[in-house]
Amino acid sequence: MARPDSVTRSSLNPERAASSRSVARVALAGVAVSVALLALTAAMAAVSDSYTLTAMAVDCAVDVVAAVVLWLGVRLADRATPRFPFGLYKIENLIQVGISVLIFIAAYEIAARAFTAREASTAIDAWVIGGVVATILGTWAYGWFALTRGRRLSSPALVADGRHRQTDVLSTSVGLAAVVSTYLGFDVDRIAAVAILVFAVYAGWGLLVDGMKALLDASVDAETLSRIRDILGSGALVQQVDGLAVRSSGRFLFLEATLHLRTDDLARAHAESHRLEGEVRSALPTIERVNFDLAPPVRDTLRIAAPLATRDGELSAEFGGSPYFGLTEVRTADGHVLRRDVLPNPHREAEKQKGILVAEWLVRQGVDVLVAREDVKKGPGYVLRQAGVDVRTTRAARLDEEVAALAGRRA
Repeated sequence: MARPDSVTRSSLNPERAASSRSVARVALAGVAVSVALLALTAAMAAVSDSYTLTAMAVDCAVDVVAAVVLWLGVRLADRATPRFPFGLYKIENLIQVGISVLIFIAAYEIAARAFTAREASTAIDAWVIGGVVATILGTWAYGWFALTRGRRLSSPALVADGRHRQTDVLSTSVGLAAVVSTYLGFDVDRIAAVAILVFAVYAGWGLLVDGMKALLDASVDAETLSRIRDILGSGALVQQVDGLAVRSSGRFLFLEATLHLRTDDLARAHAESHRLEGEVRSALPTIERVNFDLAPPVRDTLRIAAPLATRDGELSAEFGGSPYFGLTEVRTADGHVLRRDVLPNPHREAEKQKGILVAEWLVRQGVDVLVAREDVKKGPGYVLRQAGVDVRTTRAARLDEEVAALAGRRA
C-alpha cells in the first residue's frame, strides 16, 4: 500500500494511469531485450576470443544498466509527494541527459575501436557472423519500438532510449564489419566509423540539448504555443491573452497565462476559464496543470452603440427593426470622443431571428456598451452578454446625451 504522503499520479487520473503503465511496460521490455543481447554477445565473445565482440558485450552491459535506470526512472516519475507538489516528471529528462552521455561514450568506443590497432580474431565463422546480425536486428527492432511508442506517449525517456538503440545499431554494425572483414581477409572499419561517429555525436547532442531545455524550464516549441494561443483567443469573452508560458516536465506540460475577459462578472469569468481549460486539455492531453490569471478587460477606448430612428442620433424604441445604429468611440482616460459613425442596420429586413442577427453583428463590431430605450429581448440580450457587452437602458432621447453621461462617469 502506498504511503499517505506518496501517491501515484496514475491513481488520480485514469488516462494518465494507462499512459504511465504503457511507458513502464516498454521500459521493462527494454531491460529484457538488453539482458538477452548481453548474454548473446558475451557467449560469442567467449567462443571467438574476439576483441570486437568483447567490446560489443561491454556496450550491451551499458545498455542493461541504462535500461534498468530507465525503468526505475519512469516508475519514480509517476509519483507525487508533498515535498514535490509538481511531481517528479523531470526524472525522465534527467534520464534523457544521462542517455545522451552514454551515446557520447559509445561514440568514443567506436573511435577507439576504429582508429587503434586491433589483434585479428582467430575463431570467426558463419555462426558468429549470424549472431552479430541477430544482435543488430534485435537492437534495431527494440529501438524502433521504443522510439515509436515514446513519440505516441510523449515520453522523452523512451524517445531517448530509442535513439540510443539506433546508435547501438551503427556501433554493432562496426562489429559486424570487423568480423566479416576478418573472415574475408580485408578491413573497412575506419571508413564506417567516420559516418557512425558523426551520427552518434549529432544524436547525442540533440538529446542533451532537449533534456537541458526541459530541466532549465525552457518554453515549448513555437507551434505548440501558437496552437494554445489560438484556442484561448477563440473564447467569446477573451479580449487579450498575456504572459502565455508553457514548459515541459518529462512528458507533461505546465501552462500559465493571463486572460483579459470582457466581463466583470466573476461567475461568468470563471465559467469561461474552465471551458477554455477543457478545450486546451482536449487538444493537448499531455497538459498536467493549467493556471489562468483572470484580469479585467484592457480598455483604452470604449465603443458605445445604440439603435437609432434617424441619422441625426435620435434613439429608436426598436432593436432588431431599427433603421440605423450609432457607434461612438470614446477614450476612457478623459472621455474624449474619438469617432462617430452611423451605420444602416444590415438585418432590418430579415424574416427570422432579426434581433439575434443584429446582436451578432454588433459583437463583430467590437461593441463594449449597448444603450437602448427599451429592454433588449432575451435571445439578442443573451448573445450580447455572452460576448461581454454591457447592455443598458436609458431615458435619454439622443445618443450623444447618453455618450456624454457614460464618458463623464468613466473619465
